[in-house]
Amino acid sequence: MSVELVRERNSDQKRGETVDFVVQHLLEGILHGRFAPGQRLVARELTEEMGISRGSVREAFRLMASDGLVDLVPNKGVTVRRLSRRQTRDLFEIREVLEGLAAKLAAQRIGVDKNRSVFEAMWETVRPRDQRLAWDVFIEHNRLFHRTIVNVGGNLLLKDAIDKLQLPIMMVQVGRLMEDTNIDQSEHDHALIADAILDGDPKRAEEAMQDHLRELADWVLSLPDSAFKREEA
Repeated sequence: MSVELVRERNSDQKRGETVDFVVQHLLEGILHGRFAPGQRLVARELTEEMGISRGSVREAFRLMASDGLVDLVPNKGVTVRRLSRRQTRDLFEIREVLEGLAAKLAAQRIGVDKNRSVFEAMWETVRPRDQRLAWDVFIEHNRLFHRTIVNVGGNLLLKDAIDKLQLPIMMVQVGRLMEDTNIDQSEHDHALIADAILDGDPKRAEEAMQDHLRELADWVLSLPDSAFKREEA
C-alpha cells in the first residue's frame, strides 16, 4: 500500500471522527437545551467554537438532517428541528404502537441472557425518588428508560424504526413546559411499566406503555400553538 493511500485513509478516518464529534456535540446541546428547537445553527460560529473545519460541520449537518434532527432550509441555513402539532400527533400515534410492542417484547425477554440485570441497573438509576428533577435530567432519565426497554426487547428493526422518530426533538420541545405534576405522572407510569416488565407480563407491559403514551399525548397536544412549529400550508 502506498504512503499516499495510507495518508488518504488516515485523513478520511480523522475527518469521520471529527464529524462524529460534531454530531455528538450538537446532539448533547439540543438535549440539554443549549440549542433550542427552531434555533438557527451557524456553521461559522461552530467552527470557531470547536476549532474544526467548516466542511466537517456541514457534513454533520447533513447527517443530522437525514436523521430528522435539524432542518436544512434553502437560503436560510440550518435550524434545530421543531415539530408542528400535526407532526406531534402523528408521532404519538406511531409511538403508541411501536413502544407498546417494545414493552411487550421486553417483558417476554426479561429472563434472557443479562436482560434482567441490565434493566434493573437502569431502573435503579431512573426510578422515582423523593426529590424533584431538573427538566433536562428528567429528559435524560426518560430517554434511558425508553431506550433500555427497546434494547431489552431485542428487535433490531423495531429499534431502528423508533430511532427514526426524532423523539429527542419532541421531548426537548415540550420538556421546559413540563410541571412537577407532569413529571410525577410520568414517573408513576414508568413504575407501572417497569413492574410489568420485571414480572414478565407482556400484556400488562404493553398496556401500561400505551396508557402512558396516550396520557402524555393528551397533555402535549393540549399545549398552546406557541409550543409547536407553525403548520405549513
